[in-house]
Amino acid sequence: MALDVADLFKRLGRPAPEPGTPDWERANAALEDAFWMIAATGHRAWTPQRHPPVIRSLALAVADRRFRNPEGYVQEQAGEVSYRMSDGSPVGLALTRGEQALIERTAGRGGLRSVQARREVASRGMRTGYPFPDPEDSWGTA
Repeated sequence: MALDVADLFKRLGRPAPEPGTPDWERANAALEDAFWMIAATGHRAWTPQRHPPVIRSLALAVADRRFRNPEGYVQEQAGEVSYRMSDGSPVGLALTRGEQALIERTAGRGGLRSVQARREVASRGMRTGYPFPDPEDSWGTA
């Protein structure tokens, strides 16, 4: 299902503005930015029209963050009324570790990792590392 500005405004609890208005343009830009940020972490075959449903939900959530708080403010105050976001709240297009893990699992890249290991071995009474160094080396096993 394609990403749509109207879906973003449903989550905001407001009627969607007419296409071409400043709010519609800003919401559309936030939605596009959020999707491409997610796609860069996820799978290169994902497009705004074709992607897993969970990616659509995540893109809408990230776009909602961006649309509500484009400057990334943590606290606001107007007269006696103040509002403060929690310290751990994600801001703007920044993806949380949980969101990144979800994207990687959805893209089929979670779980296994390759790690370089080094093991000390004894060869002819000499301690060296594995994989063995070049035999032509002055301290090699040749």
